[in-house]
Amino acid sequence: MWRFAVFLAAFFVQDVVGSHGDPELHMTTPQIIERWGYPAMIYTVATDDGYILEMHRIPFGKTNVTWPNGKRPVVFMQHGLLCASSDWVVNLPDQSAGFLFADAGFDVWLGNMRGNTYSMKHKDLKPSHSAFWDWSWDEMATYDLNAMINHVLEVTGQDSVYYMGHSQGTLTMFSHLSKDDGSFAKKIKKFFALAPIGSVKHIKGFLSFFANYFSLEFDGWFDIFGAGEFLPNNWAMKLAAKDICGGLKVEADLCDNVLFLIAGPESDQWNQTRVPVYATHDPAGTSTQNIVHWMQMVHHGGVPAYDWGTKTNKKKYGQANPPEYDFTAIKGTKIYLYWSDADWLADTPDVPDYLLTRLNPAIVAQNNHLPDYNHLDFTWGLRAPDDIYRPAIKLCTDDYLGK
Repeated sequence: MWRFAVFLAAFFVQDVVGSHGDPELHMTTPQIIERWGYPAMIYTVATDDGYILEMHRIPFGKTNVTWPNGKRPVVFMQHGLLCASSDWVVNLPDQSAGFLFADAGFDVWLGNMRGNTYSMKHKDLKPSHSAFWDWSWDEMATYDLNAMINHVLEVTGQDSVYYMGHSQGTLTMFSHLSKDDGSFAKKIKKFFALAPIGSVKHIKGFLSFFANYFSLEFDGWFDIFGAGEFLPNNWAMKLAAKDICGGLKVEADLCDNVLFLIAGPESDQWNQTRVPVYATHDPAGTSTQNIVHWMQMVHHGGVPAYDWGTKTNKKKYGQANPPEYDFTAIKGTKIYLYWSDADWLADTPDVPDYLLTRLNPAIVAQNNHLPDYNHLDFTWGLRAPDDIYRPAIKLCTDDYLGK
């Protein structure tokens, strides 16, 4: 009877997949987690400026890992630009960071920044209100990280987490730590920075194309990319795709997806059967103001706060130009960097010439220069488990056990 039930279940799954494609195309992150037999939990937390963020949790894996103090170490994973919590679980369980950490005995939390698929609520505003979208990664760094990390610590009873960030998830953490008085740094035991973002002056792709196509003073960004939510006009997508994908041998569908135009559509590391799942879950949404902030960074060459224009800057910052985040001020938290020459956003020369010259060598525990990783390979690449995730798991495990 048991064998027959298993046969029927397998037949049913095969039938669903065969008729309608991979079922994960239509699943939420918690549903994907549960599909593979892992427990999934959903939490919400409000930021100080009213946004309601949704976090996803895998409290334990399929292995029976016990810890001396009875408490599982907590790892918090933060997605990148235009992405969501799904990034950490859309590969197979033996390939996805979320599942690998869970099976290693960790309590895994997956964050979602304001304005993405899972964090589209506010105490007072609705997404149909233009004011709902008046933010960039400045506010993510100031409010979102603080709210999520503090809530995780409150729920778990731990006093610190291991943090793994990708892309914008590194930029926001660097920026928050640069303004920290030391209290927040104590909550981050180790910071694994995948495709770390500081300067983006020399990036390739969509953001670079439009930043250089129009002048910095151009005031039509919200007409091209959407009045609030980032929804680029069709002609803008076609213009960018022609310039970016013209000489590349990639699937046309990838060049219709703005995330791949930003991060790069070429990879020799992706499980090709999963690419439709990647493309369905991302882009997961953000504000046009956030995209404009990234393009301001391209022009600036450093890491400035959002430029609201001279008049508003004087009200917000007390000066005509936005202040720059000072990464030299980061202290306390040990940082593990993972970057590549083939990355369109965390690129060469910006990582070695900007980021590495500003981070205090005393806090850079590892500087891992990986060959041939594109920007999305750090979360989806088939070499990432051996190059990044398993070594990070060992580092955290040894640290938690006091080795």
